[in-house]
Amino acid sequence: MIFGGGRKGDREVVKIPLQSIRCGRFQPRFNIDEESLKELAESIKNVGVLQPIVVRPCDGCYELIAGERRMRASVMAGLQEIPAVIKEVSDAEAMEMALVENVQRRNLHFFEEAEGFRRLIEQFNLTQVEVAERMGLSQSAVANKLRLLRLSPEVREQVYRLGLSERHARALLELEDSRDQLKVLGMATVRDYRVGEWEELIRREKHKNISREIKKGRKQNVVPKIRDLRIFMNSLERGVKMMRSAGLNVRMSHEEDDGVLRIVIEVDTVV
Repeated sequence: MIFGGGRKGDREVVKIPLQSIRCGRFQPRFNIDEESLKELAESIKNVGVLQPIVVRPCDGCYELIAGERRMRASVMAGLQEIPAVIKEVSDAEAMEMALVENVQRRNLHFFEEAEGFRRLIEQFNLTQVEVAERMGLSQSAVANKLRLLRLSPEVREQVYRLGLSERHARALLELEDSRDQLKVLGMATVRDYRVGEWEELIRREKHKNISREIKKGRKQNVVPKIRDLRIFMNSLERGVKMMRSAGLNVRMSHEEDDGVLRIVIEVDTVV
């Protein structure tokens, strides 16, 4: 049945039985809020499905490409059929279409976006630049999303459960140990932290960890392995600012070459 007078070809909109549609293998969504699904089902009862889903033929039935919430809400609303656009596409194209639609509609959690980008790269041999071009994003935006996958599944689940933002999640990467990340996340269960407060909390926790590592190294008479020198750079920069505020003419410069960080601090002895 033609629905809404669509044109011939893959832009044609038809009504197909819901029971003939199976969930797509490349759906990027992991979680769907049941309350919002009920609200969508009520809307569909009143005004119908306003935007068709996208499917592709598969073994005598249809495989969903885009529109999982609309499909599930339609089932919840008691519909037998749903408007759909049928497309003949490859696995890579199906996955790309599903991800693009959800990214553009801002329907996905940032962890779901990151996982979708990872699958495009690993399963279809795309580069970060190619993924960015297909998603309409910058390469740095894709890279930042992928960095979030360094967080353990347990940490990601806690971030999702607490409803924290992407910036909150990214700040956790400053702590290398997932136990430290979970410790900080435990603090978010008792109060809300603005992003700036959250980043400061993590900096303090990181500073405590480095201090413990230094003390441990001194006790064992070994040099501790410090992987991130930024905290020392910050301390030096604060010291330079204090000297300037005291009226001294101070210059600080640094450069890194072949794994060696050179820091030069110059102080004019004649004021």
